[in-house]
Amino acid sequence: MFAVCSFNFLMVDLIFFLYKTGESMLDATIRPYIVRTVCREVFPANETTCINLDSYPVLEDYVQSVSASYLIYYRILVNIPAVILGLLCGTYSDRYGRKIPIMLPSLGSVFAVLLYMCSLVTPDARMVLILAGAGIQGMFGKSSVITMGVNSIITDMSDREERTQRLGKLLAMNFFGLFAGSLLSGLFQDLLDVNATFVFVVLLHASTVLCTVIFLRETIEHPNKKVDFEHDRKKSECLAMFNPANIKDALYVLCKPRKGNARIVIILLFLVSLANQTCKVGEMDITLLFVTRSPFNWPKSWYGYLLSLDYAVMGICLFIFLPFLTSVCKFSDGGIILVGISCKIVRLVWAGVSGQTWMVFVSVIIGAFAGMITSAIRSLLSKAVNEDEAGKIFSLLACAETASKLIGVLIFINLYSATAFFYPGLSYLIVGALYLIMFSLIGIFFKEFKEIGSEDLTMLFKEQQTYGSSKKTVFGETKNGRLPIVDELNENDPGYAAPLPAGTP
Repeated sequence: MFAVCSFNFLMVDLIFFLYKTGESMLDATIRPYIVRTVCREVFPANETTCINLDSYPVLEDYVQSVSASYLIYYRILVNIPAVILGLLCGTYSDRYGRKIPIMLPSLGSVFAVLLYMCSLVTPDARMVLILAGAGIQGMFGKSSVITMGVNSIITDMSDREERTQRLGKLLAMNFFGLFAGSLLSGLFQDLLDVNATFVFVVLLHASTVLCTVIFLRETIEHPNKKVDFEHDRKKSECLAMFNPANIKDALYVLCKPRKGNARIVIILLFLVSLANQTCKVGEMDITLLFVTRSPFNWPKSWYGYLLSLDYAVMGICLFIFLPFLTSVCKFSDGGIILVGISCKIVRLVWAGVSGQTWMVFVSVIIGAFAGMITSAIRSLLSKAVNEDEAGKIFSLLACAETASKLIGVLIFINLYSATAFFYPGLSYLIVGALYLIMFSLIGIFFKEFKEIGSEDLTMLFKEQQTYGSSKKTVFGETKNGRLPIVDELNENDPGYAAPLPAGTP
């Protein structure tokens, strides 16, 4: 049994790594491809203009402005349907299993890439095929659904004591996949071409599907599929995935009445997670604008190197230092969140006062521990809800992470535009202030977070009589704060079961 679980843990990590590598390669390839497609549509009879576009600043600005609109359409088509499907699949996976939600995004990516490849040979419908492929990616869930699935299956298999470490390793696979995908995308496009990149992405996602079907063991056993709500029993498993009630059930996990402060704790953790992801996305956009202006004036490739370093150091931190903090130092999940936020604040302050290139790269290394925030929050939430709510809470987290990509861009791009003329690093300091607020909120509820790590929250806030109470119990009055010792039955007790009198029939 132990060997089976260990193999399943390994397969989940491998599947998530393969998916994230393919997703990162596709994202890093398709965005420049959209820009080139726009240029070819604007100048269909002049290919050399697009090849040497940087030699024509006015034309380049026009192409960039048109491309920005299409990139927004692309992001909407990829993310909004994924949020909806993520909410639907959370409840579905709790009832019917995790494997289908894990496979869906890779299948969608395969179909989308086939359309992208068709666009290479159909110039007249190139942009239509690209946007259609983006829509298919979104309708199959993209990262929202697979993130929910793999985190849920890790929660199903792991003990409470090792869950933070297991979820941290899974998040490390996320960062390693992003690092490898970004690197491979650049290498393929420099050494080969876009078509070869698309073929390799298809192979990665096909491998993800095959590993899921053949090697991954389902954690929701088949008999449990019969346990369902009354109005779903006559529906097929396929239709159950698209039941609108699934969204209501997922959202109800946040607001359902719970004992004590349980509901407040869950809502707080969810909001901190959303704020953390939004700030992370906004910080990346701020950094892109920050390093391309004076005094840095970075070339375009350097920002890619910075992102690769960021992904690599966060993955290493989760893979090496998180197990050390949980196993050796015995840090609670709440303590790990505070450590991560503290490092994030230092990183943002350092970046805000940076004036040289080396300082920007060092700031990324300083903030490496911030990757632990997400894994600790996921671990706490999985312990705070019931076992049959794991898929629902992870679907909410994954959808919030996807939504944060849109929210972060809107908020922090405008913030940087409004403050750059005064002090370019001010945006970093404002984000740091937001993390300081998160630190304070976690500190206020630190005791509750620490108790979640060792107890079932559904039992933690129940009013129940515990051993050693000085109150009256079913065993009688306590004495000196201890329960009375009962070593034999009292025959005078009316509840004593006396033997029946002997008699003849």
